[in-house]
Amino acid sequence: MSDPIIRTSNVAVLLKLEATESVDALPGVTDAVNVEANSVQTSAPFTAEASSEATGSLVGGAPLVIGQPATIRFRSQIKGAGAGVTYSPTVKPPLHQALQACGKRGQFTAAKVTSLCSAGSATSATLNAAHAATAEAYRGMRLIITAGAGAGSTALVSSYSAGRVALLTKTFLTPLDASTSVAINDNWTYSGTSPLDLTARLTDQPSATIYVYRDGKLRKFVACRGTVDYSGNTARAGFADFSFTGIYVGDADAAVPSGLVLPSHSAPILAQSTALDAVVLLNRLPMPISQWSLENGGTLETPDDPNTNNGFGASVITDRIPLLKMDPLATLIAYRNSIADIQGGTLMNASLSCGISAGNRWALTLPRVQKTVAEDGERGKLQSEQITAQARSLSVDAYGRDGDSILMFD
Repeated sequence: MSDPIIRTSNVAVLLKLEATESVDALPGVTDAVNVEANSVQTSAPFTAEASSEATGSLVGGAPLVIGQPATIRFRSQIKGAGAGVTYSPTVKPPLHQALQACGKRGQFTAAKVTSLCSAGSATSATLNAAHAATAEAYRGMRLIITAGAGAGSTALVSSYSAGRVALLTKTFLTPLDASTSVAINDNWTYSGTSPLDLTARLTDQPSATIYVYRDGKLRKFVACRGTVDYSGNTARAGFADFSFTGIYVGDADAAVPSGLVLPSHSAPILAQSTALDAVVLLNRLPMPISQWSLENGGTLETPDDPNTNNGFGASVITDRIPLLKMDPLATLIAYRNSIADIQGGTLMNASLSCGISAGNRWALTLPRVQKTVAEDGERGKLQSEQITAQARSLSVDAYGRDGDSILMFD
């Protein structure tokens, strides 16, 4: 029998949250993650160091075989459950479990039916008593304006007060007012967490079991936690780049499972759908960008532990410094003055909205960012700005999650 050759395109990644840390959660076909075939990488569980022992000759001694933390990386298109699909506590976006294992705790919010606003302005909407009187209950969600001032448009909520005032990431040329009717779709939001104790940590930052199948070979990992970066280009899909660290369990010969439950529809693209909705905004100004990214800037610590297969315990999420990067075309100072923003430590909001079909669209809201870099660049023969802004925390939301960034699917 000839040695079978492994084909890299025949790959599948299964990821399931663990009920008990480090105990194999036994992921099945419903736990498959949509991944780019050429993006899946796993590290070897061992490395080696040269021995310094004398051997009586110039030939080195037996190498030192050393365990090391296992890493699993893959890239996924960001897409919703499907056009026309209604989210619920059980109907979730495809990347739900992977995001949670990166400390991005998901929260389902039921739809709020169309109702009149109590008041409004060019940058805010005051919702009526049909909506929650809880601070940050709707942060990162999409207001759909169905009638009155602003009708036909949508807006993302950057912050929400106990007085039901929703601050928005855009400016309306015709201010919203008491004639404005708004609705909120059923949605899932994902935000980072800063758990205060062990109980909260296990809830907010659960571990996962990951199975990686490659054309007849299976590699297993447990106690996996990770970080995730988002990125994309104009008129193209957005991507989530996952990097997990866990404990290697073992390899086995196993066929890629049949009947994997994977989203087969196309991912939404970053492009304006109507004349009313700019899809990339910074400081409430539309940004003519070519590319963007939100780097998590987080770190994982993998503590030494001899009571595991390779000498390392479950990884721990320790911190993050999220950085938003984009490359808008340069413009006049009167429109955008990034140097003054940097000098003054100006705080502003930012947002991206991808897709037009309910059920297969998503949005990313950063309620408070501070520019730190603005360098000259070029896009063809046009000048651009290479902007970096650090996402800052805007307190916790109504569910105990941080406010640096909110990924929303509706």
